[in-house]
Amino acid sequence: MPVIAGVSFLNYKERDLRELSDYLREGVVKGLKLYPGYEPFYPYDSRCRVLYELAVEYDVPVMIHTGDTYSSKAKGRYAHPLAVDDVAVDFPDLKLVICHVGNPWVRDCMEVVYRNKNAHADISGLVLGDFTERFEAFMVEQVREMVLYAGDPNYLLYGTDWPICRMRTYLKFVRSLGLSEEHYEKIMWKNANRLFKLGLAEV
Repeated sequence: MPVIAGVSFLNYKERDLRELSDYLREGVVKGLKLYPGYEPFYPYDSRCRVLYELAVEYDVPVMIHTGDTYSSKAKGRYAHPLAVDDVAVDFPDLKLVICHVGNPWVRDCMEVVYRNKNAHADISGLVLGDFTERFEAFMVEQVREMVLYAGDPNYLLYGTDWPICRMRTYLKFVRSLGLSEEHYEKIMWKNANRLFKLGLAEV
């Protein structure tokens, strides 16, 4: 089964890069993920360059944690989505995913995906457990504004962060966006299918 490989900025070694390269070549790993905020670094740190170059070489996306963190020990300033803009500009051939739409900095995430064709975002991790009615209405408005601002949502990906979130609450949330069926299908699977080269066929 294809996986996304999480990479520890603080701890990766050269041997880890060699192993990652093998997995990427074999198609076992379909993307990389970094965790700024949980680890104290900005995505544009020079130590990330080798990871971005590896991702470009094998044409896989790099997912970057942004926004709020589950841990009280994490440092939020490292997880602001505007930091991803530097990476998107400096590595135009690199496919990027801004995780969690940068929540609570969703408008800043909007700008990054609007101005960088290589930047995408996912809607995972917006809630623990189930959405409350009030918070769901708030986040629906945020994501609708993002689609309105950034245009045809070829950049937006479905995600949940299960098991901290329930699948059913997320499915309801996406339906609440009131998207056209075309946009709904793009967000639910077509964008990810294209971006991660999953090879899924329409039924």
